[in-house]
Amino acid sequence: MDKALVSVIIPAFNAAADIRQTLNSVLAQTYQAIEIIVVDDGSTDTTATIVEEFVTRDTRFQLVRQSNAGVGAARNAAIRKARGNYIAPLDADDLWVPEKLEKQVACMERWGNETGLVYCWSKLINEEGEPVDVNHCNTLEGRLGHAMVLQNLLGNASVALFRAAALEKIGAYLTRVEQEGAQGCEDWDLYIRTAEIFTIRVVPEYLVAYRQKSSGMSCNAEGMTGSFAVTMRRVRERHDDLPAATFRWSDGYFYLYLAYKCYDSRDYPRCLRYLKEAVFANPVLLLKAGIYKTLIKSVFNLGTRHTSKGSEKANSHSKKRKKRSFILNAIFRRFELARWSATLDDGT
Repeated sequence: MDKALVSVIIPAFNAAADIRQTLNSVLAQTYQAIEIIVVDDGSTDTTATIVEEFVTRDTRFQLVRQSNAGVGAARNAAIRKARGNYIAPLDADDLWVPEKLEKQVACMERWGNETGLVYCWSKLINEEGEPVDVNHCNTLEGRLGHAMVLQNLLGNASVALFRAAALEKIGAYLTRVEQEGAQGCEDWDLYIRTAEIFTIRVVPEYLVAYRQKSSGMSCNAEGMTGSFAVTMRRVRERHDDLPAATFRWSDGYFYLYLAYKCYDSRDYPRCLRYLKEAVFANPVLLLKAGIYKTLIKSVFNLGTRHTSKGSEKANSHSKKRKKRSFILNAIFRRFELARWSATLDDGT
């Protein structure tokens, strides 16, 4: 029996530095029933030239060119070209491990047509491709219509495998125009709309390397904020029965995400601003130990240059700090799990 076709869709804008490695990670997939559609979204570098090398060597590749219209419009252009039973988005600087598609397709086919999306976990890598952290180890699955509003459970755009028939029913990504010039949360918006109608499943393994770049869209705090506002407004319009607390908690999680991004970008004033907004919207976040570390370091870096003075004293207290952090995080996790459980019981 022929395997189901997976359409890999890749939006690319000035991605010459990374796209070759990204495309090679697709070629390395153990699941080979694929087509790869790259949309060059008005690049001014050699992105298209690099993709054409792959097109020449492998008939499964397609290159689509368009004037710059944003990541959502680029993904939608690829979806219109797609012929697959499944749609697998991949950002042009991220990487997949070889078994990514094989394991997700098996999960999708095991659960049947009621499942519209299968996700997995991701590890963070820096601009040089070196691992720096892990990201989003959620195991929630089932009917997640409410839970997905609280937080982007998937974490990034390269972890999902969609059923093509599900996207035909719910529609595609929001474009930059539909987000009033902003972008960054169009993947989250699509996850929410999928979860409203279909069940969500997870392969609980690290199958994606999510590249962190200072020039990346997720580091554009203002753009992300505008996109988030549009996404939540659309949810409210569809679900006026959702409690106000859902949106407050969602605000808190999102602002905390932005605070961490600003900290990584060394934008300490904005980091402190988003920390304040996060805690105001979602006070339970005060139980998250990482907030205090980020707060103290941001204030310190604003007031003085980093020195090694006092490091010996700091090291002597490190075990106590780790213990306090463990206790705080454990309490926070219990509150968080209670929230997730409540959303799963709401029948959405």
